[in-house]
Amino acid sequence: MSNKDAAAATTGIREELLRRFIESGERERLQDILRSKLQASGWQDRVKDKCQKYVHERSTNIDDITVDNMAEEVMPYARSSVPEYIKSEIMEDVRAFIYRVMPENKDQP
Repeated sequence: MSNKDAAAATTGIREELLRRFIESGERERLQDILRSKLQASGWQDRVKDKCQKYVHERSTNIDDITVDNMAEEVMPYARSSVPEYIKSEIMEDVRAFIYRVMPENKDQP
């Protein structure tokens, strides 16, 4: 199999997994779990505080503040501050889903 064929096969598998992930309701279920865990950990409050700080620091030019600019500033902090245990738990749930819907891939790395 050529690299091009392998890439196409991988893309096809990825698209099929995403389709099943969405259609099964698993994506929505995991999003709900993630929201709940982030709320319980205080992550949402910390990100909200970071956003408020961003607005406060730029309060003299409030008209220059856009959602896109704030997201660009706050997003790296938000991503890096998700507790590792939450990332691990969600990733384990995603892996379990993959193994449930694509059992033929269990023996592949």
